[in-house]
Amino acid sequence: MRLVTLCILALILAASAAFAATPVFEERVTNGVLDLVWAPGFNQPNTVNAAILSPADPAWTNPSGDHTVGVLTNAAVDSGGLALSCTDPGPGGDYSWEADIFTGAGNTRRGLVVRADASQNFTSCYQFVMQAGMLQFNFRKLVGQSPTTLGTWFSTTFPGGFPATNSWHHMKVTAIANTFRLFWDGYEVTQGTPIVDSSFATGWVGVYNFKADLGQIPVYFDDMALTPEGATPTTSSTWGALKARWR
Repeated sequence: MRLVTLCILALILAASAAFAATPVFEERVTNGVLDLVWAPGFNQPNTVNAAILSPADPAWTNPSGDHTVGVLTNAAVDSGGLALSCTDPGPGGDYSWEADIFTGAGNTRRGLVVRADASQNFTSCYQFVMQAGMLQFNFRKLVGQSPTTLGTWFSTTFPGGFPATNSWHHMKVTAIANTFRLFWDGYEVTQGTPIVDSSFATGWVGVYNFKADLGQIPVYFDDMALTPEGATPTTSSTWGALKARWR
């Protein structure tokens, strides 16, 4: 009987670990159609749309190989040259938000948005962005559109070096309580020392594209995924601990 119980506990532990690592939702643009509902921000109509790439497109070899992507095109210059679009992650603000991103010409500020305030049209949020020129990466906080840079890094220090134009890369933000860890192609740019800021505890997730002097630039995002973070059963339990309970 004790062996059966231990086997059941092992299955529960394995299921808990699998659940903790499983995204709550993903935007894969399945069959060329958006999987999620996206809303525009900053009083602009620009939002994430679905696109099916042609073989002639430099982004054709997207990481998932399905040639479908989400595209966010920035507004015209006279409308601010920006685009921000978000989707609702549900309650809670402890999560990882990640996506594949295409550099294109590297001529816009582009990246990920977390904890965006829907009641303020997403003008208050955090952003992990690659600056135009692809040399500098920033983690920024916007409060009613007013920006504060919380961290800066340079791609020349990353293991993969300076990003190439027309190349796919992976960006990720992990937000737990008031701490933020940032990743580029699996490399933690925060290097074990998270950014600490307590301005926003919850909010929507999304993507961003901005260039003040040139509009109508599309940026491709793919395989966007949200995974819950924070307290889970696996944080305080191990197989050894479970066995010890039934000795």
